[in-house]
Amino acid sequence: MTGKLIKLLSLAALAVTPLTSHALDTPQNTLDLATSLCLHPDETPLQLSGHEYTENEIIIRGSRLGIEKLFTSKSGTLKLDIIEPAGRPKRTALSVSDGNDINKPGIWMILDAECKLQEAKQAVFDDADNLLYIETLDQSLTAIADKEWLNPPLPDNSGKSDGVRVALIDSGVNYQLDEIAQSLALNTDGVFIGYDYWDNDNKPFDANPARSWFFVQRHGTRTASILLREAPDIALVPYRYPRPDMSRMTQLIEHAAVNSIRIIGVPLGSNDHKEWAAFSRAVEQYPEILFIVSAGNNGRNIDLNPVYPAAFDHSNIIVVTSSDDTIRPAERTNYGSLSVDYLLPAENIPALDFNGERTPVSGSSYAVSRLAALAARLLTEQPDMSIVKLRKKISDFSIRANTASYVSVGYIGDPMADTASLSSYKDPDFKPIEQASRFNLPINLVALTDDWTTDKITQSLNQANAVFNQCGLAISAQELIRVNGSNYISNLSPGSALTLGRYLNDQLAGNPTTIYFAADTDMQTKFDAEAFGKGNTGTRPWMRDSLWVTSVTPDSGNAVAHELIHIMSNNGQHSREENNLMQDRTSPDNTRLLPAQCQQAIATASENGLIN
Repeated sequence: MTGKLIKLLSLAALAVTPLTSHALDTPQNTLDLATSLCLHPDETPLQLSGHEYTENEIIIRGSRLGIEKLFTSKSGTLKLDIIEPAGRPKRTALSVSDGNDINKPGIWMILDAECKLQEAKQAVFDDADNLLYIETLDQSLTAIADKEWLNPPLPDNSGKSDGVRVALIDSGVNYQLDEIAQSLALNTDGVFIGYDYWDNDNKPFDANPARSWFFVQRHGTRTASILLREAPDIALVPYRYPRPDMSRMTQLIEHAAVNSIRIIGVPLGSNDHKEWAAFSRAVEQYPEILFIVSAGNNGRNIDLNPVYPAAFDHSNIIVVTSSDDTIRPAERTNYGSLSVDYLLPAENIPALDFNGERTPVSGSSYAVSRLAALAARLLTEQPDMSIVKLRKKISDFSIRANTASYVSVGYIGDPMADTASLSSYKDPDFKPIEQASRFNLPINLVALTDDWTTDKITQSLNQANAVFNQCGLAISAQELIRVNGSNYISNLSPGSALTLGRYLNDQLAGNPTTIYFAADTDMQTKFDAEAFGKGNTGTRPWMRDSLWVTSVTPDSGNAVAHELIHIMSNNGQHSREENNLMQDRTSPDNTRLLPAQCQQAIATASENGLIN
């Protein structure tokens, strides 16, 4: 080994996996090697003599990140990665494998610039040499942290044999979590149905070691948790995808067919058509299985630059992507007016993380979960439904909404609409708001939560009218409609607004402006109150001329007046005038409106038919 290479090792972190040779078969011996390399960069340790040397560049997404150096012999392989990402400190990783198995982990260590141990982890195997978990070691190389499981045993007495079976092909699931375990699909003999086609065993645990066994990526638990939250009655069949040999997709889909699985979510993809060839052939062979596929998260048009399997043209594949609040593809998500079927809201939605904690997630993978849940609920209602009919029922939830440039079918704004459970009544305690004024702004009032009491709503409207008096303008409202339903429906989002608009279409008094008194907001950019006028609803016309006020809005009367000015003026302009209502933040002291502001609001509102 050259002196130059040894010097590079001493500059940063060292990751070491022991050889079977007695010289490197313990954490201490491995640490001794790492320390020797760091302290004596010009000397070649005896353990590395006689190795054959090769070198390759590390290229990720077209960018050079460093150099990979391999030292191989009959006893094992030493793999050295010198990573030099632009603008970041150099990092050096060293691993030693047993024989020809370069991916078999052992011990991972980090040494600082003074060659002192900073961090260490160790892989633990069972008697059959199966990798079980990773444990963290302290400075004395003693295990100190909870096990990070990679292949644990299946839980006992968990799962269900009833319910529509829905499969997810992903990195597996954390079946140690109760929320996952209780929904695992069992056959009539009580045997777990899911399978790991990566390791070829019946334990599809959530683990993707593509980057490193010591820094395993987790994905499938999140996608599964959203599916189970939105379709809690299903029986989940998790498949860990066969990354080492994608031809096993044939076996996977055959397994699904034998086990009467009609819906399979595929929140995966790559640029390599050949990787997915077996999958494509199997999809054609089973037309009565519906595959719901992610469009991917590369921020590109996959009609022009395909991603697979999304780009395959099969009648039993639905391709989905995630939308933002303006009903366009979310940042970095893929689209395609030919290749992608639907936009669904899947940004900043709650999921169960691998560790059992709640976390917000975004991307087209989670659009897969949401549409798979909708399909599962529809199939639960009619288990014998054909895939053709199921696709038609799914399409009934969509609208076009100016999405033709991005997807072939449309926008499913509320994939939970069939569960909204809406009911409504006119609040008998509400007294009409009427005030003599030169200009009258008639509004509909809709309360979505009991946090908005009748008195609180009335006080807010009276406060807004006190502000509007300086314009010769007054709000009028004849009735207050209270709507009850599923929890999500009480929060602002384009999807809940769409479902509410459809439900209330025949109940509102015909006034063009509606105020929704909501519980909270589910918008990506969150405001206590938000106005939607003609100018910012071109892609979401069902929200036009609506104002949403959350229950935590401070100084709600001034907030109502502020947002109504935005709607009437049809702009989002703010003022820097002292004590002006239209400063970017409302407060009890900001109530003044300039004559020009009043005139513009009234003139534009009159032109748009909002005021009398």
